[in-house]
Amino acid sequence: MVLLKFHGGCQQIGMSCVEVESQRGKILLDCGLSPDTGEIPKVDDKNIDAVIISHAHLDHCGALPFYKFKKIYCTHPTADLMFITWRDTLNLKKAFGEEDIQNAMSSVECLNYYEERSINDNIKFKFYNAGHILGSASIYLEVDGKKILYTGDINENVSRTLLSADTDFDEIDVLIVESTYGSPLDVKPARKTLERQLIDEIAETIENGGKVIIPVFAIGRAQEILLILNNYMRSGNLTEVPIYTDGSLIHATAVYMSYTNWLNPKIKNMVENGINPFGEIKKADDNLVFNKDPCIIVSTSGMVQGGPILKYLKLLKDPKNKLILTGYQAEGTIGRELEEGAEEIQPFKNKIPINGKVVKIEFSAHGDYNSLVRYIKKIPKPEKAIVMHGERYQALSFAMTIWKTLKIPTFVPVKGTVLPI
Repeated sequence: MVLLKFHGGCQQIGMSCVEVESQRGKILLDCGLSPDTGEIPKVDDKNIDAVIISHAHLDHCGALPFYKFKKIYCTHPTADLMFITWRDTLNLKKAFGEEDIQNAMSSVECLNYYEERSINDNIKFKFYNAGHILGSASIYLEVDGKKILYTGDINENVSRTLLSADTDFDEIDVLIVESTYGSPLDVKPARKTLERQLIDEIAETIENGGKVIIPVFAIGRAQEILLILNNYMRSGNLTEVPIYTDGSLIHATAVYMSYTNWLNPKIKNMVENGINPFGEIKKADDNLVFNKDPCIIVSTSGMVQGGPILKYLKLLKDPKNKLILTGYQAEGTIGRELEEGAEEIQPFKNKIPINGKVVKIEFSAHGDYNSLVRYIKKIPKPEKAIVMHGERYQALSFAMTIWKTLKIPTFVPVKGTVLPI
């Protein structure tokens, strides 16, 4: 018998971690922490044979340095990006030490997509492209003859940086699927529409002599935004002004440039033709940013809760300037305060009045509701589905869709659930 034990990522976005136990071994699928609380899964690292990581976001890999696992498997880009994620966490929260990061890195073994690896006689797996961020993978497992697909975070659409998620699998007994946008209400505008909104908001501010501040997540969102900005400037559809960057996105973008073969082929073609798709990376400094000239500042962190973005918030004292939120803003963050129309904020000792404009244009690396439904229709029909990585309403809504529309028995576990398969 194979058991699935759910240590996190259940009716929540954060702390994704599933234990797969067979008679001959135990493995983990992801080992993330909660970005909001810093909580980590409670697992016994001594009894885990291996951890298989889907991608380098904090909620999927952030807990690894807290433990001493024998083996950690991930793709080559994920290993480089995980290191950046861990260093970011170390700098912001001091949750673990440099030695813990080095110990975790020493346990990492990297694989390419579609490269099969056996953990023992009865557990083997392959990585498939998940379309989410550079190196992100869906994990196809065979355990005691049972075939399990753990999607990780997926995007069934082609993006500027990546091709769409793979759907060409063999038969599937159990599907473990994300549900970030699993509600029928979660239908997002077309990406071209979002891009046009972004460019129009930026153009308005530049024409008025103002500055645009764009908080971003270092991995994935930052690169997508830089691609859009530079593309529109090159084509003449956006006035050329300096784009300044700050935070770990600078290192993450360098990793993206190191793995052009893993990205959308259009990016590789641009590089081969001598074009830097992400543009020249200009590190922001006070002399460049705090003057009268229009510019764009792209900086971490994406929820405006820490990192270098905080020092640029004082630009919002000037009504000519604008802040554009490009992603989800969790409760309790300054980003959420700004999204909800705060008239002043206090990132440091002194309060900052918000006289500038704040807008939200959400770019997501996840598929929306329609995309998730299309994904499940494209893959082989599983015998059962398990819905994770979504807030309670999204997870339950998507489970209902899978059951009613696709006629697949579906479960929505809570933390601590054990399911035999």
